[in-house]
Amino acid sequence: MFRAGFTVFSAALLIASASAAGAEGFPDRAVTMVTPFPAGGATDGLARTLAEHMGKTLGQPVVVENRAGAATTIGASYVVRSQPDGYTILLATNSTLVTNRFLFKSLSYDPDAFAPIGMIGIGPMVLLSTKKDGFGSLEDVVAAAKKKPDALTIASFGTGTSSHLAAEYFQQLAGIKLLHVPFKGSTQALPQVISGDVDLFFDMVSTGMPQVESDKVDVQAITSKKRMSTLPTLRTVAESGYPGFDLTAWFTLVAPPGTPADETRVLGDALKAALADEKVKQRMFVMGIEPSDGSVEALNRQTKQEIPIIKSLVGKAGIVAQ
Repeated sequence: MFRAGFTVFSAALLIASASAAGAEGFPDRAVTMVTPFPAGGATDGLARTLAEHMGKTLGQPVVVENRAGAATTIGASYVVRSQPDGYTILLATNSTLVTNRFLFKSLSYDPDAFAPIGMIGIGPMVLLSTKKDGFGSLEDVVAAAKKKPDALTIASFGTGTSSHLAAEYFQQLAGIKLLHVPFKGSTQALPQVISGDVDLFFDMVSTGMPQVESDKVDVQAITSKKRMSTLPTLRTVAESGYPGFDLTAWFTLVAPPGTPADETRVLGDALKAALADEKVKQRMFVMGIEPSDGSVEALNRQTKQEIPIIKSLVGKAGIVAQ
């Protein structure tokens, strides 16, 4: 009896030890960070910056893999079907986790199913205007739009993108009507604003502000609730008379559904270490992204806050994915 009991106890102890060793040994090979955007873009740059630092903390390389297209759904669908072992993770955005659930009639993944790792940061947009219009403030823009509804044009990255949603949200709060002109990204839209063929454009800070500094376009406001630390003199849309306005692009890391908590915790700690590094922070500021604290709590707050806003916004504007 004693010998049998001892054998069972020993076996249980070995299983527990093996389990602990497995958790402690993660990762023992490269981790793949999937980004649902093309190589060379701003989000790709963010992924590679984080991957480099996280790899040093983890003691294993973090390899960036681009799976772009269909409003981030291609990359998200790939990761949601991947092995839930912590070795495949996704750099997700607000489109991935919030907007797409309201844009697509049939979504190829469940936005709520991912295992959260942590919040990366928030990328506000800036409202640019063509020099030809000579707008000196957001109030000037609204006054001109009210005088001639649908006369002013506003560019976007494309239908359903954060740039388009910001434009629709602004119109709803300001009680104005603008003519939406969708493009395929900022590289196509910006030249039209510079030339004066399009009047307005909600663009990312990293691409929009260099054009402002070169005196090619004017900037009227920033879309975050609070002013950006690197642009302290630029008023927010909220400060300009629309206190409910807070719409940004944001970035987070998630893992496939069912990924063990031990693995997501290790990955989350590596993310937090990256976001605390001054060189990483400075690179993110250059990209126009305010670093977060890397916590799951920050991600949950952002998602919970944004879901009702985007649901109402998409419904009222009648936006559908194209």
